[in-house]
Amino acid sequence: MEAMQSDDAGVIVVGGGHAGVEAAHASAKMGVPTLLLTGDPARICTLPCNPSIGGSAKGQLVREIDALGGAMGLLADSCSLHSRFLNESKGPAVRALRQLMDKPSYNRAALRLLQRLPALQIEAAMVEALIVVAGEVRGVRCADGRAFYARRVVLATGTFLGGKLFRGEDVQPGGRFAEAPSIGLSQALRELGFSMQRLKTGTPPRVDRNSVDFDAMRVQEPSPTPLLFSRRSEAHFVGEQLPCYLIDTNERTHALVRENLHRSPLYGLDLIRGIGPRYCPSIEDKVVKFAHNPTHQLFIEPEGWEEPTLYVGGFSTSLPAEVQIAMLQSLPGMERCAMLRAGYAVEYDMVAPTELDDTLQTRRIAGLYHCGQLNGTSGYEEAAAQGLVAGANAALAARGREALRIARSEGYIGVLVDDLVGKGVDEPYRMMTSRAEHRVLLRHDNADRRLTPLGREIGLVDDEQWATYQAEISALDREIANAEHQRLPVREIGEERFQGAPTIAEALRRPQIHVGDLRAWLPEGLVGEIAERLEIEIKLEGYVKREEQAVAQAARRERLVIPMDFAYERVGALSTEAREKLLRQRPRTLGAAARIPGVAPADIAILSLHLQRREESSLGASR
Repeated sequence: MEAMQSDDAGVIVVGGGHAGVEAAHASAKMGVPTLLLTGDPARICTLPCNPSIGGSAKGQLVREIDALGGAMGLLADSCSLHSRFLNESKGPAVRALRQLMDKPSYNRAALRLLQRLPALQIEAAMVEALIVVAGEVRGVRCADGRAFYARRVVLATGTFLGGKLFRGEDVQPGGRFAEAPSIGLSQALRELGFSMQRLKTGTPPRVDRNSVDFDAMRVQEPSPTPLLFSRRSEAHFVGEQLPCYLIDTNERTHALVRENLHRSPLYGLDLIRGIGPRYCPSIEDKVVKFAHNPTHQLFIEPEGWEEPTLYVGGFSTSLPAEVQIAMLQSLPGMERCAMLRAGYAVEYDMVAPTELDDTLQTRRIAGLYHCGQLNGTSGYEEAAAQGLVAGANAALAARGREALRIARSEGYIGVLVDDLVGKGVDEPYRMMTSRAEHRVLLRHDNADRRLTPLGREIGLVDDEQWATYQAEISALDREIANAEHQRLPVREIGEERFQGAPTIAEALRRPQIHVGDLRAWLPEGLVGEIAERLEIEIKLEGYVKREEQAVAQAARRERLVIPMDFAYERVGALSTEAREKLLRQRPRTLGAAARIPGVAPADIAILSLHLQRREESSLGASR
């Protein structure tokens, strides 16, 4: 048995990617002594794949992280070189901000942010094993023989568990480019009984920006005004805003892929066993699975102000390097390009997220939390959101406080966690707006109203952020109340006609009228985001009320708690599949049970009846 030691920290976080940084930041900011262990502290948050933060649904995640007091939005705003809104024509419920980062600046900013936290210590270490005593985690053991002790451990290992890198016939151990994998920890998790599987992701080649002809590409300009993730950031450009470019593959590109499939680790060589991301396929997958498409769009994006590299988005590949350069030079504007680094695929171990409860603590080992790609997700934003939840919950548990839980109706973070622990994954999970059934409530613009009070309650939102939030929400509510009463001195606005003088709110409820059309009658200080939010709140009021009613109905089922010792095996009317999955996953509520694949509505009705009978029986006994 492991000898008991005094704890080195309240929380240990393993891994320095986006999940680990957000977990360590949350725990330390909440005042809990925190130890971050990572292979190379200088490479914290290196953005190993694309240079972007945000995008469809992902932008909402970043806004929510910021609303809760997290780090990602602040970091992104501090080094954004290109920003714009996506889906603007589709309405505020799906509109999302996307920024491109100066990669070196992002890495440096993340390290500086962590180093300013008094409760955080950062150590260079490769964790190889967990110290577990009587079903509870007590610390970690490192490859160099050192051990660190804590009763709360957050694993944020990214693609490092059993990681292998593939490029043609070349296969090397690695968690990502030029970094060693973690082999021992992967084996340790298996020995502890965790259910594991292999997943795959990849990255495209990088080319020298000085070797391409931008005139042959379609330009994509950044926003002319600063667009921010964080309400704590100042509204100004931190550096020169750079354009991106669009090009298309062609028949020559596709022919090169087909001619070299026998050298593909995925297709011809049959070296990769892991499942890749459905929504971010490699160029090999695109050519093979979508053979009817003559072209595929690619995104040419800068990776920094001083960096010579361009990221070729949509061109992820694991073909040999000499094939990659030929493929690149078949593209318009890249006929003479220099490839600075070839793309590669990475295969790694993950732990089934159904091993977790909705705090991201494992059911198998008390005090152990998993987050990020270890849970089968893809993307920086999904990782960071899980990191915040896991780190905050580890800190709350260390303080003996109630856990942080975010409902599906409260945030995309809630959708993400609920999908993972309730449904599991069979491929890398990517957040999309279609996954959120209440997305009209979960908008980019109102993340602060939804989640900042919750961040304040758990101790993650500091005094400055809280004061700013209160001032902005008070101003917004004041303007909404004013809009409902102030009448405009006109009966016509553009082509819109009114029976009498309309209020500002009545005018804004017309789809064709926008806040800019009313500028002459609005208060002088009502500009910018407050004015924009005023319009959104008024225009969507009816939709929001209907959605809130649907949420209230769903909440009644969600609140029906299932005891952890509930005897599913005694409910004979349950289907065999439902019984097996309910026994394995032990959902906390009836609502969570209803979202488990294979649990039918009929099973939920039966389960609800038994729970109600149990509750009635318990009430009768207490009388």
